[in-house]
Amino acid sequence: MRKLSVSFFFIVLFLFTCGVQDGFARKKKKGVKEVEKETPYQKLFKGKTCETVKGLLTIHKMDGKVYFEIPRNLLEKDMLLGSTISETTNNLFGSVGEKPTDPLCVQFTQTDSIISLRQVNHGYTTELANVAQRIRESMKPAVMYNSGILAYNPDSTAVVVEMTEFFLRDDEQLTPFSAYAPATWGGRWIVKEFKKDNSQLGRIKAFEDNVSVQTSLSYEVNLRDGRYYYIYKLPFTSLMTRSFILLPEEPMRPRMADPRIGIFYQGVSDFRNGDSGLKNIYYAQRWRLEPSDETAFRMGRLVEPKKPIVFYVDNAFPESWKKYIKAGVEEWKDAFEKIGFKNAIVARDFPVDDPEFDPDNMKYSCVRYSPSQVANAMGPSWTDPRTGEILNASVYLYHNLIQLVHDWRFLQTSPADPDARKVILDEEVLGDCIRYVVSHEVGHCLALMHNMSGSAAIPTDSLRSPSFTQKYGTTYSIMDYARNNYVAQPGDKERGVKLTPPKLGLYDYFTIQWLYTPLLDAKSSKEEVPTLSRWITEKSGDPVYRYGKQQISSRLDPSSVEEDLGDDAVKSATYGVKNLKYVLANMGDWVARDDPDYTFQQNMYNEIVFQYVRYVNHVLLNIGGIYLNERYDGDELPSYAVVPKERQKQAVDFLLGQMKDLAWLNAPDMQQKLPLMSNISTELEEKIFGALLSRRWAVALSAVKDDNKDTYSTREFLTHVQDFVFAPTRQGKTLTTQDKKMQMEILRQMLLFTDLGKKGMSGDPLSLADGCKMIEVPEQVKLMSRERYGELPLEVLGGFSNVEAVQPCAEAPVTKLPLNMSERQGFGYWVNVNSNMVVEPLDHLYFDMLKRIQVLLKSKANTGSEDTRQHYRLLLYKIEQALK
Repeated sequence: MRKLSVSFFFIVLFLFTCGVQDGFARKKKKGVKEVEKETPYQKLFKGKTCETVKGLLTIHKMDGKVYFEIPRNLLEKDMLLGSTISETTNNLFGSVGEKPTDPLCVQFTQTDSIISLRQVNHGYTTELANVAQRIRESMKPAVMYNSGILAYNPDSTAVVVEMTEFFLRDDEQLTPFSAYAPATWGGRWIVKEFKKDNSQLGRIKAFEDNVSVQTSLSYEVNLRDGRYYYIYKLPFTSLMTRSFILLPEEPMRPRMADPRIGIFYQGVSDFRNGDSGLKNIYYAQRWRLEPSDETAFRMGRLVEPKKPIVFYVDNAFPESWKKYIKAGVEEWKDAFEKIGFKNAIVARDFPVDDPEFDPDNMKYSCVRYSPSQVANAMGPSWTDPRTGEILNASVYLYHNLIQLVHDWRFLQTSPADPDARKVILDEEVLGDCIRYVVSHEVGHCLALMHNMSGSAAIPTDSLRSPSFTQKYGTTYSIMDYARNNYVAQPGDKERGVKLTPPKLGLYDYFTIQWLYTPLLDAKSSKEEVPTLSRWITEKSGDPVYRYGKQQISSRLDPSSVEEDLGDDAVKSATYGVKNLKYVLANMGDWVARDDPDYTFQQNMYNEIVFQYVRYVNHVLLNIGGIYLNERYDGDELPSYAVVPKERQKQAVDFLLGQMKDLAWLNAPDMQQKLPLMSNISTELEEKIFGALLSRRWAVALSAVKDDNKDTYSTREFLTHVQDFVFAPTRQGKTLTTQDKKMQMEILRQMLLFTDLGKKGMSGDPLSLADGCKMIEVPEQVKLMSRERYGELPLEVLGGFSNVEAVQPCAEAPVTKLPLNMSERQGFGYWVNVNSNMVVEPLDHLYFDMLKRIQVLLKSKANTGSEDTRQHYRLLLYKIEQALK
């Protein structure tokens, strides 16, 4: 017992002693300053000059490197990554303000100590949870860039990674080379070498919902085709602004697209409820317009949207343009007011006192100016890939747009309008042209597609009516390529005929109604469909509201083509040609004083030829033409209808008549003022006749598809042409050079088409693909014109001093279709027409016609001049050789 007591005493004493020592030790520590260990975050920035901006992300820039401090709550959140040209050394490759590529949908993700920037694909959707999981596994976002975590911020809510290499590299998805720029348009071979050592980081910016990093990227560029270098080892630098923008936390409810109305859309593949196969569905692209006061909106009162559509107008524009640009933007207000929105679209100047404003940031929609000689404009937009919501849109106006609209105005209206007979148009006239172009491009930014039948619903004679044109202008849709009123004749302006397009057409109002009217009682996208579909069906019997899809790969529908007016191509072209003759005869008197070196007259002569070719092509497409309609069950118009026989015959007569009356285009008095060139009429005669003969495939197709008994058959068509060509022979006349050429050409085509021409005839027979053959502008005119599609002018070789001839056909973006594009009637552009559809046997027809020509030639072999008789002997020899 005593031993236990002693032991307990010593234990207590030991513990007390230790406690006292520990107390002394703690007192000692309190008297000494503790040295805290530096965190990786502190070490990263210690002793360095660092520029830091804070917003959606925090960005640090130091020692030529850039670091992202990414909040962990933003990991796996969808963002758009867009790229904008802020500065460039040469706008042959892209203009300031242009976004050369579509934005990417991206996410930052974390795997262990690695942060990945990944590209996200939203091309598939489903309502089934288990299927959704498998889709996520099957479409895991692809890694674009990896970076190790360098540090956590002090409270560990964000990770820091270096992003320098991502921005200082050549990435085709973020390239500074625009596909629509003069030097890159048309698939030219650009060989570029990225110069990383000459590239560097620029400014960094951060705001609440977006951040941006500028990068100066340098290249050495070669531009060549198979034979020549157009550009050789050109140093090129572009300052690019790359913006990350957080997509809306709550996605907009999509609106299901409908192919019967002219809107842009985007497709996704929908895995259904397990009882049906994969279905492709399409979302209409549109802005998120929601009424700020739903109660007032339901009562029919005008209300402002929660967030209006705002376009900022570049302060670099010539001052005289600005009010017309703003008018073109705000022209669309009226269409939105008709569906209940007040001030839905607004034009504002670039802010000068807003530190957040950056026109190169994808957050802001702008109308941008480019000091370029490209004669064009564009209106693309960028959308939320999940829903089709338009988040940003831009209008690009290239300076030489002025030449384009001036050429249109002068050429198409000067016979009726003395105000257009000038080398330089008055500000008000020119401003109205600018307003029209801007309103068309803003239409694209609102997701309206081209409607190429907007003018085809108007009777041609109505275009000479003061009351009609004052109300409707030249078209029912400004999204048509209906320019000015080339049907109007001298004296019509004084009668009150309007010579220009409308501000907005009836079809434009309808499309805005369909696209933007809030359907507040519908609980889902599917519940909206019956109402939206009914609206289109109700209009389906009215040609005013017919949607004529732009024809890209082939042209079957003569009522859905560019730059035409009226419902009667022959009558419209007759008026148009009459006006061209008037311009050519009087142009010298109108502008001689202001055009001493004939530069203006040379350009307008070229434009006259181009315009003439447009007119005859409008007529040509009626031969074997087929009207195409997007159709759902219950709609009034059929899916397709063949152009009536009489209209086809009128078109043939018109073109044959034109070949007899082309001497006016030679304009000898004009040609004496211009550089030496051959007569245009000779080449155009050949082109018109060749294109006319190539329509035989279209006539055969339309005859097969025509339900009428009195159809325009291939036999009738070829007999029609043959009778015209051999009429001088039957009359025993001496043949002209043109007569002989046409007879030789029709014979060559018949021999080749029946495979009889292998004996002594050169050339290849026409295939079905030749059905797309149009009448082409002579090369000598193309060489002198701004409309040299796909060609670099020779002046480019000498330092890029002149690109006035370059006009990329790029004024509107192509609808994004990640799905099957083989459709035409439905979503897509292509028409599934092949030679198997032409089932009418033709060889016996050509053989019979060949024999009849042989009989005619033998009976007339000794008529006409000696030269004519020699021509007949040659034709007979070729026929006899082929028939052996």
